[in-house]
Amino acid sequence: MNLDVINIDLGFTSIKGAEIFQSVNPIFVVTLTPLIMWLFGALKRKDKEPSTPMKIAIGMGIASLAYLFLMVFSFALPSKEALAGMSAAELEAMRVTPWVMVILYFILTVAELFISPLGLSFVSKVAPPHLQGLMQGCWLAATAVGNSLLFIGGLLYTSVPIWSCWLVFAAATGLSMIVMLAMVRWLERVAR
Repeated sequence: MNLDVINIDLGFTSIKGAEIFQSVNPIFVVTLTPLIMWLFGALKRKDKEPSTPMKIAIGMGIASLAYLFLMVFSFALPSKEALAGMSAAELEAMRVTPWVMVILYFILTVAELFISPLGLSFVSKVAPPHLQGLMQGCWLAATAVGNSLLFIGGLLYTSVPIWSCWLVFAAATGLSMIVMLAMVRWLERVAR
């Protein structure tokens, strides 16, 4: 079974390869950024805009929803042992819709727009002027460390059912949201 090639029939053309999904996130970033900024502006005009730390916590909650979505969707898939015993025709008959990936990227991009630019901006705002560059570097280094920990997903994928792999990611992002929520009041005081 070759997992590197995914055949996707979108009705108007056939696309081969999972790499096509690499374009979904940038498309969503470009299209959703103005909408999210408009939402923040509309909330600000009504004097209901959440603080930056609260927006980051909300973003972590949205990211957790993405992994919960994958966890629920994975319950519909056969186990890895069952997949290994299936013929090529059986595997071909149970193709997964590409909309799962598109929806996942949509949810994660919304979360990204709540976390990444706002977090870097917040670090710039609260860091002492002589440490701003260092603190921004620490923010980006923390992002790099988080990305380097993604290998855990690969280890889990080979050793546990796929739904529990997604549950670990949902729990990690959910725990991050809870930690952020616990720190919101303190971070709002620091930002004043």
